[in-house]
Amino acid sequence: MPTVNQYVLGAGDDWWGIMNRRARRDGQARCAVRLVWSEDGGRVTAERAWRIENGAWNGEESLIVATSAETFKDEEAQEFLDRRLPRDYLYFFLFDGEQIQELAEANRDVQQRQMERLLGIGAIDALRAALNNAIGRWQHNDLEPQARADLERMEGEARGLEADRTALDVSRANLGHEIENDTDALRRIVRRIEGLSAFVHRHDEVQLRETRARIQAQRAEAMDLLSTRLPRDIVLLVNPSLVTRAMERLNKVLGSDANARARVLESLLDILPARLFDQPDFPTPDIRDSQRAYYRYKLVSVLEQEADAAGETMDPAFGPDPQAASAAREQLAPYTEANALRSVRAEELRRLQGFASELRQLEADLLNVGSLSDEERTRYERFVAERDELQRNLDRKKAQDRDLASQSAGLKGKLDEARKRIEQTRTKLGNNRVIEEKIAIARRLGNLFADLKSSRKQAQRKQLEAAINQHFRILMTSHHLIDRVEVNEDFGLHYLDAEGDHVGMGTLSAGMKQLMATALLWALSEVSGKQFPLVVDTPLARIDLAHQEAILRYYYPNAAAQVIVLPTDAELDARKLRLIAPHVYRAYRLTNPDGEHTIPAPVEVSDLIREG
Repeated sequence: MPTVNQYVLGAGDDWWGIMNRRARRDGQARCAVRLVWSEDGGRVTAERAWRIENGAWNGEESLIVATSAETFKDEEAQEFLDRRLPRDYLYFFLFDGEQIQELAEANRDVQQRQMERLLGIGAIDALRAALNNAIGRWQHNDLEPQARADLERMEGEARGLEADRTALDVSRANLGHEIENDTDALRRIVRRIEGLSAFVHRHDEVQLRETRARIQAQRAEAMDLLSTRLPRDIVLLVNPSLVTRAMERLNKVLGSDANARARVLESLLDILPARLFDQPDFPTPDIRDSQRAYYRYKLVSVLEQEADAAGETMDPAFGPDPQAASAAREQLAPYTEANALRSVRAEELRRLQGFASELRQLEADLLNVGSLSDEERTRYERFVAERDELQRNLDRKKAQDRDLASQSAGLKGKLDEARKRIEQTRTKLGNNRVIEEKIAIARRLGNLFADLKSSRKQAQRKQLEAAINQHFRILMTSHHLIDRVEVNEDFGLHYLDAEGDHVGMGTLSAGMKQLMATALLWALSEVSGKQFPLVVDTPLARIDLAHQEAILRYYYPNAAAQVIVLPTDAELDARKLRLIAPHVYRAYRLTNPDGEHTIPAPVEVSDLIREG
């Protein structure tokens, strides 16, 4: 997307800017967009204008809305427009038919929020957000200055984390579309390769394909096995000199006189007092218990002093206790002479490379056993190269998606922790009774609004689901890959086949996605009860003939109180025009003979039909 400045002034050859080219050449400085419509109270005119002088824009724009009774400017004018048609609704009522399937593929979170607003549920969220803001403000104003400063810092950190996570999620959504596009492209390339391979002798082809499938399975198994083994000990395998030095230090510690003496003293301390005083044979006459306790205490003290003295003579820079040092030496010992293990790992890597070579050879064999011409063989090799490149890119993007998902999860954890600290600070310091009572009332209201939202969502979800399925069955007449559509609690759409299994978005054709998006728009308009004009450019793009007729017969005559379509002459021929002629209020032909002046001329639909 261009920046605002680029949108106004232009962005190279991609976009020439808002101002008409001829007007700019003539030295004019002001350009504007004007919209006029009728309401019960009379005609309304809205105009947004910019001033561009000497190829520069000062960053200002004016907005004026004039009704029969009064005139609004800038912010008041924008508020007037938002009351008539909130910007969140534009997504569903003003679109390009070439891109309508993006409605079905859109970022789920964004789509669901917009659907909630369109169905009147988003207003409840706005009330809850206002209550939460009020609670935060009351708690904030009740804090001591230093505590307030700490809270502001924590809130700033939370906002930063939230912005970072939102940016990551947007990147993931974009990457998800790229992965789906690459998957579709890879599927097409594979079909082309298989089409060229259809010339081979069937017996040899089947045998080679079985061998290829077996090698692919072995390669996948070897990769899985290596991925589980390699990360655990790779550092020790590739750093034999480091392992050797560590073993030398451990042997030195464990073999030193001080260490040996310390081990002997610790062993004596464990067994000598008990065996000397508590086990037979006892002297005759036996000593008293008090004497036995005294000598036991004295012996233990002497041994402990000697053990401490022995420990003080050990290397202070590297002095683990004997048990830990011994355990470390046992773990490192296999890696001092790990040439065999290194050979095993290297052999596993070579084995993977061998699988790849075998697969390439099998691909060539599949080609050579047939009777492909030189031209077909060249095409085959080009398709294989494209397939391999696509697969590498797809693997890289999937790895990137996993990394982004991990980063997003990490940011979510940090954000949850930051919010928890903020809430704890507010709760701890918000001790004003009046504030607490206001907060308690606001929270009860918030719970009430949450219950209201849940109730309304449940009711409208069922209505929306029924309407989507009804309209989709009307529009989709050629086949039944999708048997029904489910709308979940959060207005997410799930497509199911006749067996109740999920149908993936990537398996749907562009035309089917466009029909699904059309059914969604139709259902939203019907369930919401809102009557806004519907404006569609290229209304029949990417849809086959049978479904074009269904859309013309059933959707556009019922889509809204006012429907404006901008078709090309190739989209609406005489036969299609007859289908919608009874519903057409007014028609125009747009002509642009010199590429710079578009002229709208009124025309009768009957004349268009007669002209073909």
